[in-house]
Amino acid sequence: MKKVLLTMLAAVGLTALAAVPAKACTSYYVGSDLTEDGSTLFGRTEDIGARYDKVFQVIPSKEIQEGEKWKDESGYTQFQGDYKDGLTKTYRYTACRDSKEANDGLFGEVGVNEKGVSMSATTTAGNSAEAKKADPFVGNSTGISEENYVDYVLCQASNAREGVEILADAIDKNGVWKAADGVFIADKNEVWYFEILSGHQYCAIKMPEDKAAIIPNCLVIGDVDLDDKENVYASDEVKTLAEAKEIFVGPQTDMEGADINIKLTYGGKGYDSGNADRIRAGQYILTGEDNTDIYTENYQDIFFDIPSRDVTVEKLYQLAGSQYEEFEDFSGGRPSGLGSIRYIGVASSAECHIMQIRSDMPAELATVEWLSLSSAAYSPMVPFYGALLTDVPESYKEEAYEHSDTSAYWTFQDLDAYARKNVNTVGEKIKAFYKGYVNKLEADQKTVDAQMMDVYNSNPSQLEQKATDLGISIGTQTVNMAKKLNAEVMSEDYTLDFTTDYNDINYSLTAKPAEPETPSTQQPQATEPQAQTVSAPAKTVIKKLKNRKGKKLQVKFKKVSGADGYEIAYSKGVNFGKKKTTVKSYNAAKNVRTIKKLKKGKRYFVKVRAYKMNGTQKVYGKWSQVKVVKIKK
Repeated sequence: MKKVLLTMLAAVGLTALAAVPAKACTSYYVGSDLTEDGSTLFGRTEDIGARYDKVFQVIPSKEIQEGEKWKDESGYTQFQGDYKDGLTKTYRYTACRDSKEANDGLFGEVGVNEKGVSMSATTTAGNSAEAKKADPFVGNSTGISEENYVDYVLCQASNAREGVEILADAIDKNGVWKAADGVFIADKNEVWYFEILSGHQYCAIKMPEDKAAIIPNCLVIGDVDLDDKENVYASDEVKTLAEAKEIFVGPQTDMEGADINIKLTYGGKGYDSGNADRIRAGQYILTGEDNTDIYTENYQDIFFDIPSRDVTVEKLYQLAGSQYEEFEDFSGGRPSGLGSIRYIGVASSAECHIMQIRSDMPAELATVEWLSLSSAAYSPMVPFYGALLTDVPESYKEEAYEHSDTSAYWTFQDLDAYARKNVNTVGEKIKAFYKGYVNKLEADQKTVDAQMMDVYNSNPSQLEQKATDLGISIGTQTVNMAKKLNAEVMSEDYTLDFTTDYNDINYSLTAKPAEPETPSTQQPQATEPQAQTVSAPAKTVIKKLKNRKGKKLQVKFKKVSGADGYEIAYSKGVNFGKKKTTVKSYNAAKNVRTIKKLKKGKRYFVKVRAYKMNGTQKVYGKWSQVKVVKIKK
């Protein structure tokens, strides 16, 4: 929940996020006993708004001095936290954050540190008015908040339980700024779900290996035994304060040793319709069983079983992008008068992720961070060995609060927006395409794991470089593929028959380093003295491709101020390989070119770039976005 939403909530006097369902997140968890390969899966969709740039980064380690405090580098929050005792250097970690230009705090959504500790944050919960009054939030002057959780914990936690303790200690000492939230903290051995309940109260539980959970925007931890220190970590006054303030609700089940129901004590109610929709849909996708009782019971257990025990990354990816196409009639069994159905794969998802943890692998390799920039409904999840990364693809880390053709986020967001406007013609095809691609990557992951284990056993000093090169390669290949798919889908000649093929992607250590589709153009080395330095011209835009009679192609593009000429490249292959043909236009006044002697019935991919003359050398601008046309006459 971002500051804009908080302002809106305050203005209308709302006490729960569920009142504004368009601004909501969904978390999910599947224990290792229920997955096809024995891995543990968890993650979240981060729903803050479409066209809201997300940036994937590696945050380097740094030396810290004795007594130094952790501070929010963005300056948006005022929280200052203690580092753990004895820490002299922070840990390197990945983080998917807001763009700096959003001026909205760090808001790390997901990350993995070099010790193999991973986090997914946050699912905004909303506590009851009674809980707010009993234990108020403390404000920005001292309190820790969701803007801080990932960055504050991952820079110093060496295992999951220590991460829980670090976050708990910060709440004990400083209180919570503004909101109730849910956070996952994990390592290769265990996963904890940590709920921030009020200004100073919290409760975390160790997630079971034989259960699954769908977590919408509400508190979900039910009956707990506060004396079970192995599986429960809670604030000292979580029960006594509730009793003193008369908000306490006792156990609702016959669970042995249970002494409080966290959800009903601090959340104040069961699931509302928007939250119930997502639980119902998630359970249906994973189990095939339709639980309509979710709307009628005051309280439901967070956990459920998956008898088939066949969950994969691809299936959880399907869940993250679901618009309930799995249901013939989703409204069946849903109480009437409860407003519109709340999807999981909404347009407002700015990023989605799945953490895949394999307990039988070394900590450095155990966690694969599957990341989707934009909504998982129409963009792919891409795997990274987050604990080993020292860098990420340029397109993933680009700060681009405004639209950018070189940003991974905007590349995926463009297609998402187009697909939602054209669901019946292209939406289903795009969703099926990326579902197949994630399935391919998951299958390839087994081979990549074996390759990385060979490096681990034979030359472990190369692990970081291998993982980083691999991540940059698969991320860049995926963005380049997405750009070609975008151009194909948005072409006026599109016929629902993709030529873009995800099987061309090479996800392995044998892949050659991937080059961006529109790399920065550097001025060639001069072979003779040059009179002046010339800056590269701006990027042009293809305005129209038109098939003319006689197997001709007319290319019309936008003029670029100061350009001395243009180059047009066209190819029957989406990769513009050896068969690429370049047409040179030295007259900058001509921004229309006709290409002849093409083959009827063939598709041609086209891109254009401008250039300026610097003496006898050309200084090129970036290639335009690729467009495609079919020669019909």
